[in-house]
Amino acid sequence: MTTSRSRTHLAALAAATALALGLSACGSSSSKGGSSGNPGSPGSTSKNINTQAGNDINPQPRDKIADGGQLKWPETEIPEQLNTNEVDGTDGSDFDIMAAVLEQPFYADAQGVPHNNKNLVASYQVASSPQQVVTLELNPQAVWSDGTPVSEADFEAQWKALNGSNPAFQIAGTAGYDQISDVKAGKDAKEVVITFKNPFSEWQALFSPLYPAATDSDPKKFENDFKNAIPTSDGPFRLDSIDQTAKTLTLVRNEKWWGDKAKLDKIIFQAIDADAQTDALANKEVDLQYGIGSHVSYYARVKTLPGVTVHKAAGPVWANLTFNAAGSGPLSDVLVRNALTIGINRKQIDTALVGPLGVSTDPLNNHVLLTNQKGYQDNSGDLGKSDPARAKSLLDQAGWTSDDGGKTRKKNGKLLDLRFTISSSNDASKQLAEIVQSQLADIGVKIDITPVPGGDYYTKYVDTGDFDIAPVTMGGNAYPISTAEPVFANPTTGTDGKLNIQQNYGRVGSKEIDGLLNQALSSLDRDQAIKFANQADAAIWKLDAIVPLYQRPQIVATNSKLANYGAPGVQDTVYENLGFVSGS
Repeated sequence: MTTSRSRTHLAALAAATALALGLSACGSSSSKGGSSGNPGSPGSTSKNINTQAGNDINPQPRDKIADGGQLKWPETEIPEQLNTNEVDGTDGSDFDIMAAVLEQPFYADAQGVPHNNKNLVASYQVASSPQQVVTLELNPQAVWSDGTPVSEADFEAQWKALNGSNPAFQIAGTAGYDQISDVKAGKDAKEVVITFKNPFSEWQALFSPLYPAATDSDPKKFENDFKNAIPTSDGPFRLDSIDQTAKTLTLVRNEKWWGDKAKLDKIIFQAIDADAQTDALANKEVDLQYGIGSHVSYYARVKTLPGVTVHKAAGPVWANLTFNAAGSGPLSDVLVRNALTIGINRKQIDTALVGPLGVSTDPLNNHVLLTNQKGYQDNSGDLGKSDPARAKSLLDQAGWTSDDGGKTRKKNGKLLDLRFTISSSNDASKQLAEIVQSQLADIGVKIDITPVPGGDYYTKYVDTGDFDIAPVTMGGNAYPISTAEPVFANPTTGTDGKLNIQQNYGRVGSKEIDGLLNQALSSLDRDQAIKFANQADAAIWKLDAIVPLYQRPQIVATNSKLANYGAPGVQDTVYENLGFVSGS
């Protein structure tokens, strides 16, 4: 909502999905040389699915794409931390960049179904009895760009770094890794045997992307190896340069890549404020613009630009209002949070912000599953509908009373005055803040709208807790429960005294929520997992630190000749197949 980025495990580039997804059931099964899941490749499972609501990417076979050229890709910032598993590396820009240079074991197709990526995992086997064991046969050609073979050691080191056993690793989440009891080599270093201590239904989401053992073996290197650097690659591209002054990051073909040669010579990522990206696209300074799905003004303009195609898909992204419930401020009281939730009118917000895009304006009422995902249901209870009269009553109960004609409420002489922090580079955030400000004024809550630089919005404010209310965009993929787990996990304090929130920006959780999400992730029966996911969502509603607004449509404008990219939904982008249609 506030920026073009999605905050969560996007390794399937994303983020909860807008397709008919479900949990990846794991039983006694095996797969030998399954689909690589390479969208846009001849013969791939996703070849002809661009007409479906969940996918619109201009799919083209490789022989129709020109060799060479450069793709100019705008981001709202060039992140400093490029380790997507580190707590400061969860920016959507990180995933756009790192998905081009690091491989992942499984790719999701447009329906969100994972297939083994043959460039990394040649084949795999799964056994569920007496315990879940996944065996990956790695591609014998897989090698890091520094010449080190990709091996079991990389998987083992990533598991140890991310399983939560060593608090020195400042990690973005433990989901799935904390359910593994052992990772070891099989018959040789190219066979990875992963044994789970508890069943984990979304195991294909793990090791996505895979980082080298050299980085994951030491907490300092984990934090610093990928700061303003990409020391090695096992994907189709590698780092050429980072210029934080010019705000650009350039990737070039990886000469050690063993898969299909990348069609593009270069991908140039450039930091451009969201509000300036449409001008950049019109002036051919960039080849695409995403994050349009909540910006009516962007949409109205890009759809008239010559040489530009507007792609639409059901978005795997949802917008919310996050309340900072930490500390002893007003929002630490759940009654106050409840009052704010029903004091706002989400339908009115959604109608104003996404109604002009021609999509549903019904509020999203689930934190884990999206509206067109199997198992979605409304768990909001009495918090789902706007009720200003009851909101006032709740504030009275919480001791915030109104004695001056219904204006700003007070408690112990202190005004109920909250900072609504927004990115100054995002016009939709300003519109949202003004609507909320007006609505909450009616129940006696004063909202101070606090714009901050777009590049600092997450790193200096949301990540650090320097806000009362903040609009946050959450993303998802084919693995909705493991995606949700770090967002709602109960924060813990490390040995260094620092609070590890993972991606829980509301900074509050509960044992009940942790337990229900764990049960969902442990349930190999799909329907049972969905049942637990909905029970977890009901508990998340009761905690009431994150208020869903709407499921954002995915609208992406591109150079009309760009192939195999657009609005992918939850489908993973295969970077070696990006390029421009021959003759461009």
